[in-house]
Amino acid sequence: MGTPAFAQWLDTACAGFDQAILGAVHAVQQSNADAVLGPLARLFDLLGEGGIALILMGLLLLAFPRTRRAGEAVLLALALGALCTNLLLKPLVARPRPFDGAADIIRQWWMEGGSVGERGFSFPSGHSTAAMAAMSALYFTGSRRRGLWLLFALLMALSRLYLVVHYPTDVLAGLLVGFAAGAAGARLAGYAFSGKTRR
Repeated sequence: MGTPAFAQWLDTACAGFDQAILGAVHAVQQSNADAVLGPLARLFDLLGEGGIALILMGLLLLAFPRTRRAGEAVLLALALGALCTNLLLKPLVARPRPFDGAADIIRQWWMEGGSVGERGFSFPSGHSTAAMAAMSALYFTGSRRRGLWLLFALLMALSRLYLVVHYPTDVLAGLLVGFAAGAAGARLAGYAFSGKTRR
């Protein structure tokens, strides 16, 4: 079974952009900074695995009255992001991972970066979607340290590039989907809370 037309278009139209960004990241990866950035990228990879840490965060927020609305928003945002990314866009676009090209320079960069394995399709990035969905939900519910929440999402996205498990276009799409899911989750949680207040 061949690669679907939209995935082929992405690979062709965005090849220069994707390779330039990954090449710049690879240059950093080959520097002394990798001693810090490599383990940090793997930590973010672990934190984003299956969205479990983010789900637990949402459940923790849900447990306390003061943060209950934020917890609802985070969980709704994660559900919406997963629905759009994992159940709809990934199977529909079916873009192979950057390291799936056996003779490709990007595969070499992936191997030099530690050969972190990922299953499933590449577009959009599930880790980036989930992180941005949860963090933008916190942002839209007015949680404290709003800038730090969004920084976490950006660091998660950068870790996907650092490990060469996604193309930059996968990550950008994941951030956009996650941002929309976070805004929707916060809005839905707001409706739920306003309804509870009126009772």
